[in-house]
Amino acid sequence: MEAQALASLLGRYGRDIGVDERGIRDALENPIHGTAFKEWVQLHLGDENLLSVDELDLYTSLDKSGVVDQLVASQDLALVHPVSQNDVTTAIEELERSTAAINERTESLKQHQNALAKLVDTSDKARKARSRMDEACLSRQTSERKKLLTTVEELAQALSFQATDLESQATASIDNLRQAADNVLRSDDKLLSSLKKLGQELDPEDPEEKANIEKLRETCMRLIKFTVEVARTKLDRVYLEEIVSAQRNSSQQRVSPDEVRGLQEEVESLYAEILPVAQMSVEQQYLEPALKAVAERNGNTLGRSAEAAAYVNACLDYLVDHMTRLSTHAETIQSHQAAAAGLVEATRTELAVPATPPKKKQVPQQLMSPVRPRSTTYTASAMATPAPSHRRHRSSGAFMEEGPIEALMRLLAIHIPATAGPDAGDAVAVLARSQADRAAKSRDVALNAQESFERAVAAHLGDSRRAIQLLRDSVLAESPFGPEVKLADPEIEASIVVLGQEVAKVRERVGEAEDMVAKGRARKHAGSDKQREMIERWAQ
Repeated sequence: MEAQALASLLGRYGRDIGVDERGIRDALENPIHGTAFKEWVQLHLGDENLLSVDELDLYTSLDKSGVVDQLVASQDLALVHPVSQNDVTTAIEELERSTAAINERTESLKQHQNALAKLVDTSDKARKARSRMDEACLSRQTSERKKLLTTVEELAQALSFQATDLESQATASIDNLRQAADNVLRSDDKLLSSLKKLGQELDPEDPEEKANIEKLRETCMRLIKFTVEVARTKLDRVYLEEIVSAQRNSSQQRVSPDEVRGLQEEVESLYAEILPVAQMSVEQQYLEPALKAVAERNGNTLGRSAEAAAYVNACLDYLVDHMTRLSTHAETIQSHQAAAAGLVEATRTELAVPATPPKKKQVPQQLMSPVRPRSTTYTASAMATPAPSHRRHRSSGAFMEEGPIEALMRLLAIHIPATAGPDAGDAVAVLARSQADRAAKSRDVALNAQESFERAVAAHLGDSRRAIQLLRDSVLAESPFGPEVKLADPEIEASIVVLGQEVAKVRERVGEAEDMVAKGRARKHAGSDKQREMIERWAQ
């Protein structure tokens, strides 16, 4: 190492040994001790071994307080790893950064001190200005209070008028509802009366027609009887004529007894078959066409009856739907009236409370200095985290002399005991405990706020549900309608029931008529071969 570099190194670390650069050069070039001195300088004088003035002062203070001995006793120096140049460089950079930050904080504190001095100088002016502003605000609040009272009176009068209008509208709506219900029920009564008349006209059986059919059946029976007698008479005449002609013509060949017996049997069989053949012939020629015409006419009548029954059913559905909608509208109107009555009552109650102006409070004229909020915050925080009394009643001179870390701790209301010593580990432990306590308090406050909010919401919802249920029960209790809608006239209701029974009977008769027509068509095609042969022979 050269003499100039050694001199600059010693000057950089603040070592004034009273030897100039020439003396250092002579010592290094000494033929006896120069080589050993160079080795000693290279070994012990360097950035890794030399301490700055501040570092030396810090080490001296630690040595005097006994911290160095405690560190040596608590640590085994044989196990301590050697510090490399990079670690030293990093530590130096961090120290330089912290030193720069402290310098910036010091400059900031100086600026704060100057600002504080200016604020103290202008506190009187600010107090006077605040007094004038408070007087102006008081006068403005007085005028605004008067305007507010006037507005409240106007609104109360408007609410009173609206409540009176609501009551008159409720009375008018009740009268209108009754009148509308009367008109609707009268029109429904007229419709039911017309349906009753229509139901009485739906009887498909005509007594005169029924008597004509019975008379036709009797006439057909007499015709069948006469036809059978005529046929039997013809057969007897033919038989007698044959006997007489056989007696007159004795020259003819005599017939054997067997042939006579066979002819008698055939004649007797014809006697037995004359009645069904004549009955079928008369029914096909006279009775069946008449019954078919009657069935067709009755079918047309039954079709009209079915259409009338469908019309009656549709009218009844319309009446039921009409009554349901009428009852729904009546319940809605009653609900609106109950709600309006509740609003009117609440409005009357609120209007009955006199609007007395609040008492005037004495406005304090003494104003706080701009520095006072800082002390107030500290005092309020200090109540949560106790601190020694001398920390709270610190004088302005001590406040100016405290360091930035202490000022920050004071602002955060964190107290580091004086017995903790200069070790940074104790301060970190205190800060960690304080941070954990305040995080726990923050979580507790958030949890309590959430629980109180949920309880309030649940209470409001429960009150709303109970109010809705009470309103519904009151509306249903005041409603004149029961669970079922009934007509005003019980006779009309009974006539509707009778009309439904008549419609059911008409449907049953229509079904019977259709079955009878189907049986007649089936019986028409059920003749035997022998009957067809007899019919053909009779037709000849």
